Amino acid sequence: MKRDKLLQTFISAVFVWVVCAAGAWAQMTFTLNGITYGDVAETDSKGFTTVTLPAGTELSELITSVKVDGVTVTASQVTPNPTTTTINYDELKVFTYNNKAYGFRFVEDVWFCAVFFSDCHINQGSGHDGTSQTDMTTIMNNILAMGLDGTKKVNFTTAGATNLVPKTSIVFCLGDIDQDKGDDGSSGTHSNFLNCTAELAKTAGIPFIFIAGNHDMSPDYWTGSDPDKGVTSSGSNADDKTISAITTNNTYWNNAGVFDENISYFIDESKSSYFQSKPFTFKFKDVRFYCAHTYWFQKLYSKPGLLSSATYYAPDGVISALNTFVEKHTDEASVWMQHYPWLAGADCNRWWLDQNDVGLYIPTSNSSAYGSSTSGIAYNDETTANTLKKDPLSDIMMKAAGRTDGKVQHFSGHYHRFDDRTYNNTTENGSSVHDYTVAANGNTNQSNNAFVVLFKRGEGVKEVIQTQF
Repeated sequence: MKRDKLLQTFISAVFVWVVCAAGAWAQMTFTLNGITYGDVAETDSKGFTTVTLPAGTELSELITSVKVDGVTVTASQVTPNPTTTTINYDELKVFTYNNKAYGFRFVEDVWFCAVFFSDCHINQGSGHDGTSQTDMTTIMNNILAMGLDGTKKVNFTTAGATNLVPKTSIVFCLGDIDQDKGDDGSSGTHSNFLNCTAELAKTAGIPFIFIAGNHDMSPDYWTGSDPDKGVTSSGSNADDKTISAITTNNTYWNNAGVFDENISYFIDESKSSYFQSKPFTFKFKDVRFYCAHTYWFQKLYSKPGLLSSATYYAPDGVISALNTFVEKHTDEASVWMQHYPWLAGADCNRWWLDQNDVGLYIPTSNSSAYGSSTSGIAYNDETTANTLKKDPLSDIMMKAAGRTDGKVQHFSGHYHRFDDRTYNNTTENGSSVHDYTVAANGNTNQSNNAFVVLFKRGEGVKEVIQTQF
């Protein structure tokens, strides 16, 4: 390593000496295969030119022609020939022409963009801001094509990215994907949603990740005092199909080799025979993504029988697995997501307590550090939601790197409206979660329906902009 640095210093010194001996700063420029040179090249005061290429650019046959001071020259007269020499990232490459030296370094772009949307409710009726398959197909195609025509969909203000033409590197949907638990409203396979989102992403070669919301997996109660509480046989079957759809999609992208580190799941190993929502994590472009479903505290359960109800279990094992993992990856920039917001919505806290609209709740059969019960907890109790769920989770999240302005970056849906708030841990000063809640695609009260998010490799979220596709 020390030898390489010394060699690089020597080459740099020789380069500067040759240019100075020539007595003038001349300029060598290239025509690049499919890339506008002027947009990606920057020459410093010493004459070195850094060419910043979009992530994943094929470096072989990258340079197609050469100019010196604006005049095209024969590439074979340049040493080495730029059109045939091997280009490597982060390597100083010196070209000479007419006894003048020109130094270049080709680097991979540090920026990438993600698009977040939520609550498609494909083909679901009124009252759910449902989106038709046709409309969702249009939205998804527009997301996948963002920036490919050279048009700037959004304008970032972050230093170093103001000239960036945003292109979609990865897409997320944050739950409530179609009708209640499937295409047919009871036990469908989500094919309508998948056909107008996941399949289009596969064709485009752009990773697409989706999670489950409360309409995709059985909540404790749907509403009121409905005796059909919790998981029924049909609900259990629908839950299986939801998780199967998610894991099948995840496996596809694992096999496509698009991630720095493949998707892996957080489960309670001691309860592997029970249904678990299986939140997951993966690493993409040097950023760690943590993905829950409805939320990190989704309860496990044993499936109901013909004459028996489901038995619910505490999520402690899953949270412990998450904590153990985070403690081993504290140096990785991270971003987090789940379906439920941290603060948006007048009844936000009852979602975190698994209460329905009259406060009913199914307790777990085993004790829990994060549990609650119907007795002694008021409907939508903020203090209990904070103490049992939000504070412990934010404690874990704060162990990870990649905070912006001291805040963990988080994305959610469910509320059907845009929101942007910070949750401050009630016991730990400085433990804050910045939660961006994305509107439903079919929400007619707000014209925007997605977030375009700027990421920096190794650092995480840098800027979030609402836009319409």
